[in-house]
Amino acid sequence: MASIRQSASVASAVCKQTVNPRVAHSVASVPTCSPAVSLSSATRLASSPLLQSSHRLAPPSSYSPCTRQTRTFLTQLRRQAQALKEQPISSNPTIPSKPKAPKPALQLTNLPYFVRRTGSNQLPVYLVTKAGGTKQLTKIQKTEGDLDTLRSDLAYTLGVDQRSSDVSINRLNGHIIVKGWRKPEIVAFLQERNF
Repeated sequence: MASIRQSASVASAVCKQTVNPRVAHSVASVPTCSPAVSLSSATRLASSPLLQSSHRLAPPSSYSPCTRQTRTFLTQLRRQAQALKEQPISSNPTIPSKPKAPKPALQLTNLPYFVRRTGSNQLPVYLVTKAGGTKQLTKIQKTEGDLDTLRSDLAYTLGVDQRSSDVSINRLNGHIIVKGWRKPEIVAFLQERNF
């Protein structure tokens, strides 16, 4: 019974010493500061000459808390695997890669209208059928600015009379509606204006 009390008191003394900043570096290899530390390891730590000499040599910046954190084997494997993934893999390192030609810079235009892209970075041009499939329309959504100018430019590009009802504007929601399925031409029109 006395040996258990002595081991508990020695273990608590070791924990108190590790809280002391001078000794914290030398006792950092103790896995935990609990009374469950065995008598032999606690007395070995308390009586070791390394413990008594190293607390004088340790710089103040190298103090660590009571428990020492070590990497597990799995953590080391994960880090090695991550490092291997980050390294580029080349099948034949002797073939030099040709430098890519730089892309021309986008020219921003000062048009009085703008067409926003969708959330998936697509142009908002949609094909619509009505009247049982006999009425075919192409709709441009997400338009902003001067819609009359957009309508006239689009009609000119499509080769339609600018005053005809083939290209119309829905003023309530800002959609431009074109008669017929003209999606490829409208997408090309918007892309050449960098929308």
